[in-house]
Amino acid sequence: MRSPEAREHRYEDVTWTTGLPVSAENASQIYSRYRVAAERAVGKRVLELGCGAGQGFGLMSAQATSLIGADYSTALLHSARRHYGNRVPLIRLSAECLPFADSSFDLVVFFEATYYIPDMELAFDEISRVLTPTGAVFFANHNPEQPGFVRSPHSHHYHSATEFRSALEDRGFTVEVEGTLPIASAAAGGRALAVSRLLAAARSVLERLHLVPKTLRGRAMLKRLVHGRLRVVPAELPDGFAPVLATVPLPTGMVRGFRAFYVFAVRGENSGRET
Repeated sequence: MRSPEAREHRYEDVTWTTGLPVSAENASQIYSRYRVAAERAVGKRVLELGCGAGQGFGLMSAQATSLIGADYSTALLHSARRHYGNRVPLIRLSAECLPFADSSFDLVVFFEATYYIPDMELAFDEISRVLTPTGAVFFANHNPEQPGFVRSPHSHHYHSATEFRSALEDRGFTVEVEGTLPIASAAAGGRALAVSRLLAAARSVLERLHLVPKTLRGRAMLKRLVHGRLRVVPAELPDGFAPVLATVPLPTGMVRGFRAFYVFAVRGENSGRET
C-alpha cells in the first residue's frame, strides 16, 4: 500500500499531459518513445503502466491486438477517459501489485514513472509475472548519471542504466540500452557545448537553492525564456507530431553522455528489435 502522503501527491503536476506547454525537444521526447513503442506493439497484447492521460494510446492501439492503460493517478485517468471514452480500457493500480493473471501480456511499456514507485523491485517482479515467456518490456527514463541532474518531486529512486540491466537480467531478460538526447562533449566545442554547460550549471544551482519549480507548468515558464515559443501536448499524439530522436546503443557501465535512455528487455534469447 502507498503511504497517506503518497496518496496526496498530485502526479498530474509532474507529468507531460494534455494541454501542457513543452519545448520542441520535449515534444520529440514524448512522440519518439511512443513511435518506438508502436513499432514494437505490432500484433501484441500491450499494457502501459504509468500511462498518464494516454497521449500514446492512438499510436500503440493502431498496431496492437489489445491495449490496456494503467496509472495510479485518478486525475490523469479521468483526463484519458474524457478523450478516449471506451476506446481503451483504463484501470487504477499500483505497479507493485498488478491485478492481472500470469502471462497476460506480450509487451509492457513504462515511461518516465518508475522513480515514483516506492518498491520497484516488487514492480519488476510483477511485470515479469504478467508477461508471457517470450514477452518484452520497454522503459524510457531520464538519466540520473547526467551532469546537473534534477529529481522530480515525489520521486523515490531513479534507476541508472546499470541498475535496470541488473534487475532485469536477474529475472531472465536479455537487455539492451540505448541513449538519447546526447550531451555536447568537449570535443564538439562551440556554442552547443557552452549552452549545455550553462544549462547544467544553472540546473545545479537552482536545485541547491530549492528554486526549481515543483510543477511542469512552473518549469514551462523557465523554458519559455530559453526556448521561446512552446508547443502544447495534445490529448492524442498524431502521426508526425514531432521529429523522432536518434538513439545510440550503449555498452554496460555508467552513462554520462546522454540525458535519457531506453531500456529494451526481452525474455530469453529473442533480444532483437521487432518492427
